[in-house]
Amino acid sequence: MKYVKYTECEVLINEEHVFALNASISANSNLTPSIVYGGGLESYAPVSEMSANLGIEYYVTGDVDNISMLTGDIDCSGKFGGIEFSGAYLNSYQVDIEPYMPVKFSANFVILSGYNQNLSTGSFDSESIELANGAHSLLNNINYSNVGLDNPVSISYSVSCERVPNYEIGNEFPSNVRFGSVSKNLSIAGEGIGDLITYSGKEIAGISIQPKTLNNLSRGQILECSGVIESQELGVSRNDFVKGSIQIMERVR
Repeated sequence: MKYVKYTECEVLINEEHVFALNASISANSNLTPSIVYGGGLESYAPVSEMSANLGIEYYVTGDVDNISMLTGDIDCSGKFGGIEFSGAYLNSYQVDIEPYMPVKFSANFVILSGYNQNLSTGSFDSESIELANGAHSLLNNINYSNVGLDNPVSISYSVSCERVPNYEIGNEFPSNVRFGSVSKNLSIAGEGIGDLITYSGKEIAGISIQPKTLNNLSRGQILECSGVIESQELGVSRNDFVKGSIQIMERVR
């Protein structure tokens, strides 16, 4: 058993270090017990392919977030604490923005080509960095006339990508992976709600968001979403104001 501190657990995607806040890798064998006549257990047999996943929450430290470019039909390789993997596909990507808080990015990958099992230590040194801050991120078209809501207090942007692996008899790993549907979702919570609840199904003008630092440096690409308002909600609690939230959906593919 190796004891590896978080400062020694490197996370890399396509040979680039990730400034990870949290990271996890998991695998499931999807077995079922084989029960023989009389109720005895003979063995355990797989009922579907092995599944493995990598999840990371991280900060973007440059003007480009290369992970966001993996939403297409491109696979990637990586390393988690010395555990190397390949044939990984991004299936979800999310950005969370709140006032005066560092902008958080998160991504989840499905691993379809296996990995080695050797945990090892490493190190990741970096100079002083500037992170995107919610108070300085640029917003376009998030206003009452477009989405029925002013004064956003939290924004969550996400992209979901469907992956369909093709397995052939006699092979442990898929021969290829088909690129399925892609959808974007934008969740906005705020005040100044006006007639928000009457906006169901309303088409909106394109929204764009650029995470920026206190010194106006871009962190990651511009986040864009244009679609329809899928749902709205109004709520109030004791000693507080009425607040609202909306969900915007865009089908990309």
